[in-house]
Amino acid sequence: MDNLVFLNTTNAPALSPEATKRMRGHITKSNFAKRRQRLAEKPTTKVTKRSKKTSNKRLKEITELVVSSSDPTQTNHDLQLLILLTCLNPPTASPSEAEWVSLFASERALIDATMAVGMRHWSPQQEWQIQADACSSKALTSIIQRISWRQTYSDGFLLTIMTMAFGARLGGASSAWDVHVDGLVQILGDRRVRGIGEPEWFCDILVLDAANYIFNFPRFWHRRVIDAISDSGGARLRHVAEICEGIITLRQSINLYHEGHFDPQFIKDESARLRAKTQKLRRSKKNKYLYSTALSLELILYLLWPPASQSIDIHTLTKELQRTASQFPKMPCPYMDLTSCQFIIGAVAAASGSSTRAWFVDKLTSAARAMQDRGWGDEPYEILGRMVRADDSLMEWFGMEGTENDWGYKDVSRRMLGVHLDEA
Repeated sequence: MDNLVFLNTTNAPALSPEATKRMRGHITKSNFAKRRQRLAEKPTTKVTKRSKKTSNKRLKEITELVVSSSDPTQTNHDLQLLILLTCLNPPTASPSEAEWVSLFASERALIDATMAVGMRHWSPQQEWQIQADACSSKALTSIIQRISWRQTYSDGFLLTIMTMAFGARLGGASSAWDVHVDGLVQILGDRRVRGIGEPEWFCDILVLDAANYIFNFPRFWHRRVIDAISDSGGARLRHVAEICEGIITLRQSINLYHEGHFDPQFIKDESARLRAKTQKLRRSKKNKYLYSTALSLELILYLLWPPASQSIDIHTLTKELQRTASQFPKMPCPYMDLTSCQFIIGAVAAASGSSTRAWFVDKLTSAARAMQDRGWGDEPYEILGRMVRADDSLMEWFGMEGTENDWGYKDVSRRMLGVHLDEA
């Protein structure tokens, strides 16, 4: 039955027609999205009997730990890897990380959702994929239950929906991602009605996603999500959003200019205006996530339309981005690194053959290499290829323009991470 979710409303609390419609709509959209994704997946990776036996043993041990533990976040190192807590060793190394672990432990649906993402990308073996389906269904069932009880305003529940959206983006399931973004907007609205603002980590995650939004591969960022954020929590996000929208408009103007239909003076003036905004944003050095995003936005502007003067040292900016990203209070999981347009921008802008470029490429590929060590073939690099293909500018910067129909994911990734970068 493809692990579809069904709703039994017998003896359930009475729901308003609007709430019932929302709940059934969420179930139907999620089931259809999951069905389409499973039909498109055809695992082809071969593994040895020995590695399969070892992997299945680890799967059994981890599954038993999840079932038996009241707080799976602190039970086992492999389990921490699966629920994307790879930065925690030990889990209480810093107050911010300890707070992050407590947030995971506060919501069982969040653990199921992160387990689903972790297991999905841990091993290509069928046993792991089945368990990933089971965790995903458990998480979705809990989400539906919370919606029916109108208990959708906790921080843990907010992160649960974000995790489901992230899993959909990693899997290339655009329709499922749209469903979870709709749910995220509704949750933010429910919180706002109750006077509950957004936690700081929520704004930090969205800020890190700004560059992804510009290049058509957002993991969480959506205009409706930004609009739904409360006034108290969204001030800095709205500043970032204004710059992002300005850069998107600027890119359209540059495209028209190359077609001979636009005045270059406007582009020069608009580039200068947006650059001044990013430099003002860079004054917020206390928040590392905001500061790194400001650096990324300024690098994007430089790459799109280099200023006539040499007042900007692009290599210095790139080194500063590397330094800042390595000092995040809560380090993103490897899958966030794998899908980070900030790191792609850093790799493009860094000097050829430099340690800075090598650092960005390593951050981009570490998760893919780890997945290959666990039995995957070239599938992990498909995510990178999909991200580059999402935007014409990224294709051009990596020398891949005009190759959409001729290059496979494997070729795109090798070009992006190897030959072209070395030649630049």
